[in-house]
Amino acid sequence: MAFENRDGKKISYECSKLIEELKKDIAEFGGEKLVYVITEKQEDVVIYKDYFLAARDKSSIELKGKEKLKIMTASALLILYKMENSIF
Repeated sequence: MAFENRDGKKISYECSKLIEELKKDIAEFGGEKLVYVITEKQEDVVIYKDYFLAARDKSSIELKGKEKLKIMTASALLILYKMENSIF
């Protein structure tokens, strides 16, 4: 299920490679592992573009344009990635 903006438009973002990478990290570190997530608002919807394990110094993460950094568990991010990867 893609994200839906306030106008009812479905917004999705191709992230199948990130899903597979995150599944491997969850298998190794657990779903409660904190991750830094690069987000960007597109068409009034927050898109989750990339992530880094929170053990990394967040000041080394380069943000571009309107990107922002958010922190959450790996399990929560996996749910969001699956939603945004879908077109329906």
